[in-house]
Amino acid sequence: MKRNWKRAFSIAVCIGMFFMMYGCQRKTESYSHTDFAMGTAANITLYGTSSSLDKIEQKIIKKVKSIEKEQISWRVKDSQLAKMNAQLLQNGSSSVKEPLKGWLLDALQISQDSNADGRNTVDPSIGKLTQLWDFESENPEVPSNEKIKKIVQGDLSENSYHVMIQDNGELKVCDANTQFDLGAFGKGIGIDEIKKLLEKEEDVSGAMAALGGSILVYGEKPDGEAWNVGVQDPSGQDGEVLGNIKIKGDTFISTSGDYEKFFIDKKTGKKYFHILDSKTGYPVKTDITSCTIVCDSGINSDGLSTACFALGVEKSQKLLKKYNAKAIFVDKKKNVYVSDGLDFTLQKEGYNIVK
Repeated sequence: MKRNWKRAFSIAVCIGMFFMMYGCQRKTESYSHTDFAMGTAANITLYGTSSSLDKIEQKIIKKVKSIEKEQISWRVKDSQLAKMNAQLLQNGSSSVKEPLKGWLLDALQISQDSNADGRNTVDPSIGKLTQLWDFESENPEVPSNEKIKKIVQGDLSENSYHVMIQDNGELKVCDANTQFDLGAFGKGIGIDEIKKLLEKEEDVSGAMAALGGSILVYGEKPDGEAWNVGVQDPSGQDGEVLGNIKIKGDTFISTSGDYEKFFIDKKTGKKYFHILDSKTGYPVKTDITSCTIVCDSGINSDGLSTACFALGVEKSQKLLKKYNAKAIFVDKKKNVYVSDGLDFTLQKEGYNIVK
């Protein structure tokens, strides 16, 4: 009897410890929602033990919208960027504070590093040109060649921005001709800030956040498996997948392509897309139809996807190496070029992976 009592007591202790360790753990919940921010669909999926994942998602969307409205939109006259552009036109100089200062410096560095053939293949200082084309307007149209030439041969004939850091730590831009547009970096900035917010939410164990073509995968999936991120087929309809990338958490993915923002000229039937060449003033000439970047920074992935789209496969390799980034290129002949070490599975028929 004594032995049986001791054995029963030991079993009870073990069962009690089991329930303490496992039985009291809260179940992992999930919450997904689609909103609209930064001119695009914002898709957020959260995993965690919080019963308020919906409120966390609302906090994320509110943060992203505030970044656009208060900091980086050239369209919102009260944003810091719009005020800076207005001061440049009026006074020839402007000061800007954080967080915009840091984002501008990062964007300008990527721009400088992307220089090829006498042009920066992604350039935040071509605001006059992007505003002239205005691809996001209700009825975009091809600007006159005279207007394009005036900007390209004048304001953009040389590097038009001149940036200095003042003693008080402010960034000062000195050139009346410069207008800034962070369109090629904005969604990357957004997902960078989403990650910072998620890091403060202890009950969120994993997440996927997409702002248009820029995606953050954060933490772990509930099943512990790698994250699967679909790459859009650049020649198909919205939602059609070219293939999937398997990646670990805390990774950023951005895609730029000629199918994202474009219009067909009613007179000529010619297609014009939003990635502009600062040297010609027209959309870049490239054999690439889409470029996907995978790296550890949102602003880098976003900016590099535009730069590498313009540069092409061979000329992008030095830039990719500098930023420790990997890429998937798709060209007009439906060839797919994948960086070594990137776990990509092609699903769409009619495409061919080139080693």
